[in-house]
Amino acid sequence: TKGSMSTLQLRMVEEAKIHCAREHFRAISTDYVMYDVVDSYAALLDRVMS
Repeated sequence: TKGSMSTLQLRMVEEAKIHCAREHFRAISTDYVMYDVVDSYAALLDRVMS
């Protein structure tokens, strides 16, 4: 279980973790390797082809 934290508090914590992860991967991306979030194969292909 997740203890006594309310759903809203958990959601805020989860969103903060996602934000930090996006910033981390943006920081380590280079001209040759790019990290990004995609939600479909089409989005992945779009990133690869651009």
